Amino acid sequence: MSHKGKKSEPLCEFDRYPEYYKRLHYVEDTMLKLLVELFNENGQQNETDEFLDRADPREMDLYHLSIDDLLDIEVEQMRQCISKLARKISSRYSLRYKRAKRGNIDLRRTIQHSFSSSGGVPMKLQHKKRIISRPEIILICDVSESVANFSQFMLQLVYTIQNRFNFVRSFFFVDLIDEVTSYFQSNDVEQAIANALDHGRYSSGVFSDYGRVFDIFINKYLPGISRRSTVIVLGDARNNHFPTYGKSFEKIAGHVKKVFWLNPQPKNEWYSKDNIMDVYEPYCEQVFECRNLRQLEKAMEDVA
Repeated sequence: MSHKGKKSEPLCEFDRYPEYYKRLHYVEDTMLKLLVELFNENGQQNETDEFLDRADPREMDLYHLSIDDLLDIEVEQMRQCISKLARKISSRYSLRYKRAKRGNIDLRRTIQHSFSSSGGVPMKLQHKKRIISRPEIILICDVSESVANFSQFMLQLVYTIQNRFNFVRSFFFVDLIDEVTSYFQSNDVEQAIANALDHGRYSSGVFSDYGRVFDIFINKYLPGISRRSTVIVLGDARNNHFPTYGKSFEKIAGHVKKVFWLNPQPKNEWYSKDNIMDVYEPYCEQVFECRNLRQLEKAMEDVA
């Protein structure tokens, strides 16, 4: 006895178009992985950030950048905090550098590559070429008597920053200015600062002369400074009634990417007597009152 076979089931969409659905699932999986990767990079906080975030703000407010008000043990704590702050800055740049190695996905090149190598299946993502932008920092530090206490901690910061970045140049000034980058290459911070202060040619007297210093800087050093550089000035802007040479500082600001100024003098004194912060402030990206560790941290957060 003959019998008819069972009627075959209709093909589902996956069976009719297996290659299409295979590609679709691959794209879905790839997008999910990319979202996870983006969330992890942008959502996680590095260990150094977490460490400093745990610091007691009230305790940091007590750390004024003046050794006159600090015990020896507090001075050492200050140095350690400044070193951690510099590591925090450098770790942020390191993360940027790490992320920049690959660049964004180039959808057009990915599609083109998939058709030429795998029949249209995007087996390998193509990335846009990204140019790595390394920080180039110019530190210009007043070491005159009026900022002597402030300078001791700023020099610690200068030393730590220079030893954590490859593209840093450091300058000291009073009424002259001299590059002291090479002195900070010592492994010992105390010796490095002592060498820079002892051997640098940054003074012919005891009174700071900002106008003269900036005029010397543009003639002697500015031609060799990259336009990608960020300039950080550390000083109180007290000019002892010498000429201001405002155009010289304007030229510096016009030549580089950004200028930041950290001032240890109270902000309400910036525009009185021999202080000429008002001459230079318009050419700065930002200016900061920087009298204690908390203000210093905030300033360097914004600079970085």
